[in-house]
Amino acid sequence: MNKTMCTYAVALVASMALIGLSGCSKKSVQSGGDSQSTQGAAKGGGVGGYPDTGVQSGGGGLRGLDKNPSEERVGSGTMLAKVDPSSNAGRQLDEIRAEQAASAAAGLRDVFFAYDSWTISEEGRQALSRDAEWIKSNPNVSLKVEGHCDERGTSAYNLVLGEKRAKAARNYLVELGVGANRLSVVSYGKERPTCTEHAESCYQQNRRGHIVVKTGK
Repeated sequence: MNKTMCTYAVALVASMALIGLSGCSKKSVQSGGDSQSTQGAAKGGGVGGYPDTGVQSGGGGLRGLDKNPSEERVGSGTMLAKVDPSSNAGRQLDEIRAEQAASAAAGLRDVFFAYDSWTISEEGRQALSRDAEWIKSNPNVSLKVEGHCDERGTSAYNLVLGEKRAKAARNYLVELGVGANRLSVVSYGKERPTCTEHAESCYQQNRRGHIVVKTGK
């Protein structure tokens, strides 16, 4: 009787051990599945259906830059867009309006870029040629060349892309005879769009180099 009870107890303990191992195995597989799912979402990236281009991968994001924004930083001497929540915001808005009014009065034209590109098109060259004529005929005026992007891609990526667009426009103006010391460069990335609709017709308006007459210091 005692021998039979011992045999039964050993069998019961072995069965419980097997059940415990089986439960641990299921938990491990489930955890691995969650991890893979999270990584897949990260690779897909993007907010609102747009690609996250902060990391270059095979996901079809922006690819124009030679390096990631963390490696290819905005160059020295280039100003970046800032959101100022302080009382200076009102003064900055007044300065922006004054600059835009002066630029409109001068008839300065924007140069527009293709998606994920800072190459100046033939149409853009013609616009900059007309801008250069006005700038050279007004030698006491200083100007700011702004680089802008559409909303696709990360803020870091678009700040670098905006800088490249602004510098491309600035460099072409210099080739046309405008003094480089009269032209400053600022990148706004995607922070200051002229059009806010989520459509290509709107994105085309935001991918631009904008020439601004400086009215402040």
